[in-house]
Amino acid sequence: MRTELLGQEKNIVTIKLEIEAGEFTKALNKTLSELSTKANIPGFRKGKTPRKILEMRFGRDAIYNEALEKLMPDYIRQIVDDYDLDPIETPTLDVKDRIEEGKDVHCEIVFEVRPEVELPEIDGLEIEKVITEVNDEAVDSLEKRIRLQMADIKPVERPVNDGDIVDVELLIRTLNDDGSEAPESDQPRPEATHEKIDLSDQTIRQQVREALVGKSKGDEVFASFDVEAGHGDRALAGKKVSYKMKIENVSEYILPEVNEDFYKKVFGPDTEIKDVAAFRERLRQDITGEVEEENRRDLQDRTVELVAGKSKVEIPDKFIERQIHAMRHEDEHWAKNNGITVEQAYGLDTEEGRNGYEKLLRDRAVAAVKNVLVMDEAAKKYDVHLEQEDVEAEFERRAKQLNVSKGFVAKFFYENKQQLDRLTDELRWSKIADVLLSHMSVKEVKELSQPEDSQNSQEQNN
Repeated sequence: MRTELLGQEKNIVTIKLEIEAGEFTKALNKTLSELSTKANIPGFRKGKTPRKILEMRFGRDAIYNEALEKLMPDYIRQIVDDYDLDPIETPTLDVKDRIEEGKDVHCEIVFEVRPEVELPEIDGLEIEKVITEVNDEAVDSLEKRIRLQMADIKPVERPVNDGDIVDVELLIRTLNDDGSEAPESDQPRPEATHEKIDLSDQTIRQQVREALVGKSKGDEVFASFDVEAGHGDRALAGKKVSYKMKIENVSEYILPEVNEDFYKKVFGPDTEIKDVAAFRERLRQDITGEVEEENRRDLQDRTVELVAGKSKVEIPDKFIERQIHAMRHEDEHWAKNNGITVEQAYGLDTEEGRNGYEKLLRDRAVAAVKNVLVMDEAAKKYDVHLEQEDVEAEFERRAKQLNVSKGFVAKFFYENKQQLDRLTDELRWSKIADVLLSHMSVKEVKELSQPEDSQNSQEQNN
């Protein structure tokens, strides 16, 4: 085997390969022997079929190609080692001349390799970390949520109070800019649905809350508002909507008393919590743990964004197109699960809507691909590997969080390969981010500074 680098353009590497006649003849004889053994040709015993018969049956070129394919795995491994390639797909083989027995075989192999990534100088980069602080209001809120979860619910015959549960017949209508109702074809839900609106939930829109409070069973009320562009329901995101609500029933929460029986129901019969002070301290610790985890993940995400933003990499179009295809498929799957179409979810009935969606997909794809390439390069540079002990430690952490055995958690993931793959990807990503952070200067702050472009925008607006 003789090789020669013919050229490299971006992430495409072309290698010339010459296979000596003797090497090819050995592979050809092995292929013929295997075909003779496997072929079931009338009149001939297996393993005794003459070569000419095999060539008539299978075709000479097909036999030659099969012999060549037998050689390629070892050759490709050798080429990858010799030229220090990092292929991301199976390379393509191009035979330059018709193969003839007794002559060298001339080929070109095209490798698609991982593009080069130039990481920034990470040592000395500064990033902000939000200090974990838990105030009394957060403890009050958690205490109220716990009591609500354990509360009894009692129907009442009175007007709606803030904090009640209201059963309504809900009809959602999207509106035009002038406030008129959009055409029926543009409506995400053509029929009314029966919903429970829990006014103890602080995320309930103020317009809905104000429309319901003070009204009684049988009343019909309306609430109109603009839905933010990033809303989770993509059929409503960025649109003006109207809620038509007919009140069917009103119920109130009967909160349990906070005493020793309550503590046992919350934390188990063997809890050491006996008074309000210990109870609230436990809640404070739980909240602190959650906030610290949120801050940790946010810090890791911003670390990746910072390093990726300062890295240099020329992303091949093929990478971006693949990512766009995957994201489009995810959007279609989401829309189908929610009983709508992608056209409805993203307003693709206009050219402006279609162009906006395509730009959104491309921007998301470019960012996602760049982040992956940068993180892979960082893992390579700093020799970061996910070990089995990392996975076991995560099983342990989740078991404590859920108050179940580690074996229960491990069994769930090992029986759900997709979930396990997602978990290991997250753990690897987190481990790389932590290594990057260890080389950076972390500044603790109470509140993150505004990005420069946001500050400039505010200054211009002022």
